[in-house]
Amino acid sequence: MSAVPAGRYVALYDGDCGFCTRWRDRMMARDPGGVVEWLSLHEPAVATRFPGIDREDALRQMYVVAPDGSLHRGAEGWRELFRVLDGLSWVAALYRIPGVPFVMDRVYRFIAARRDRLSCSSAACRRPGGGRGRAAAILLPLLGLLGASALSGCEAEQPDPMRTRLAGIADPQGGTVVAAMLDAYGPYQAWKEHRNVEYTYRLSIHGGKEEPQIQSLQTHRLDLGPGGRSFARDLEGEAPQIVRVDGDRLDVSRAGVPVTDPAQLEFPRAFIRIARWSFLLPWSLLDSGSDLEYRGERTPPTASRVPSDPCDVVRLTFDPKDAARRNDWHDFYISRVNHLIDRIHSYRAEDKTYRVVLWSDHRTFGGVRVATRRETRTTDVTGELGPLEAVVEYTDVRFDAPFGDEVWSNMPEALPTPEAMLPTAAGRLEAPPVER
Repeated sequence: MSAVPAGRYVALYDGDCGFCTRWRDRMMARDPGGVVEWLSLHEPAVATRFPGIDREDALRQMYVVAPDGSLHRGAEGWRELFRVLDGLSWVAALYRIPGVPFVMDRVYRFIAARRDRLSCSSAACRRPGGGRGRAAAILLPLLGLLGASALSGCEAEQPDPMRTRLAGIADPQGGTVVAAMLDAYGPYQAWKEHRNVEYTYRLSIHGGKEEPQIQSLQTHRLDLGPGGRSFARDLEGEAPQIVRVDGDRLDVSRAGVPVTDPAQLEFPRAFIRIARWSFLLPWSLLDSGSDLEYRGERTPPTASRVPSDPCDVVRLTFDPKDAARRNDWHDFYISRVNHLIDRIHSYRAEDKTYRVVLWSDHRTFGGVRVATRRETRTTDVTGELGPLEAVVEYTDVRFDAPFGDEVWSNMPEALPTPEAMLPTAAGRLEAPPVER
């Protein structure tokens, strides 16, 4: 008898692995014609039908034998199955995109190395963020992100920032966590289609006191193209200020009078840069001028009566050649329950200060989720929450608002730009320009 039935694939898997058998069952539901035969490596027939199989290696990664007798291992084996399983041929097509086989191989190896943990069936494993659904929460969002990239941008044959960024993250676990997070906030395709955003911005400065000491209400307009164009207008005050930024060009006016003193221009420039970068998080993480590193699993200190979720922590650091930011970092605590940002723990080396920004009130605008309240508190290296420093609230968020180039027309020539406090936001997520 032939080892491979005519016209069928044989998937050799660890039948004693609960995680593996659950995925076998899911895939069998997509195979009404029985194109794939699932054969446990612990079956006696394996040694007879496939005498040349390396059993130890097959227990580490799934083997798929195609009808022509060719052997495919690990992620490549899944690619073969995706070709013939109902509704999954588009996933197989992703492998034609440069970089995707590399990313998917690393994702597969990461999950396969932890399948013992993912196989458990106790109550601990079934807790939110536990083993039973975690691999699906990691693998499937990544597939969806890559699929959206393929469907939306392949015809332009330009580098895809999403795909490039995920492939460039040094450790695969960091890549999978970031992929799941961006899918929870987007998905990527929803974000990429927007050209601009307008919102009302309220900043309340508490300075450690219960009541706000200073409040500011503004309208912000951000062009999501690669130029990083930003606009801020005060909605209150005796001398309302307007700030416009277009690349290195800056225009500031107060009560309609242009501001020309360089000393008075530094703060508006830095403020709108930070405001843009902060609002566009988590998409700002796609900026290639920074590094992302997985830092492990942690449960942060509880910020309210509701216990904090267990989180995956991803650290953002900046280009080491930028002396002003070389030792700064931001730790993103990403919930393992819903994959949204719970908080950002930041360190600024210049004055050795720590801050925690708590994200809440996530709402969806134009298919994109936004944390509409971001509360900053002092802390120390432990992350324990201290006095309230500031609250930022976003309302009336409109993507693709009715404004265009006229917002930045007739701007003065560029002035010398001081060292940036934060990286330029990723914008519309087109191929990032070379700025460094």
